[in-house]
Amino acid sequence: MKLQKLLYFAQGWHLAYFDFPLFEDPIEAWKYGPVVSSVYFALSSRKKKGVITDTIRGYFVRGTDYALGTPEMEFHNDDIGDFMTSFWNSYSKKSAWELVATSHAKGSPWERVANLSESAEVGEDSEWYLSYVDRVIPVELMRTYFKSFLSGDS
Repeated sequence: MKLQKLLYFAQGWHLAYFDFPLFEDPIEAWKYGPVVSSVYFALSSRKKKGVITDTIRGYFVRGTDYALGTPEMEFHNDDIGDFMTSFWNSYSKKSAWELVATSHAKGSPWERVANLSESAEVGEDSEWYLSYVDRVIPVELMRTYFKSFLSGDS
């Protein structure tokens, strides 16, 4: 759960500062929060204490374990490396529940996309529930939201 939230915030802040995505994989508004499904499915099949070694479309990330110790990261340029070091130092110490509270805040990109169908009847057999995992959070929505914190509009 924490890794998914870290990916969401890293993508959002990277969009705010640099105007282009940190990684290409879409972030989806799943029932319990933002999810990079490619990472979710890659990690869901591994042992809980195993080592994270995966490629997220162009960015090689080697981590330690579910406790999320400081990862070794290799990037295409120094700006991204500096950004990720700063991001990691700011966000890695936050608990998963702090990250959940922030990602689920009223008006956040996840909250806005997840609640598009809040009036829909939600049951495990409903069309809305079954399509829930296919709700991509638009990059532009994330960029605008995170930039608002830089300009003081929030």
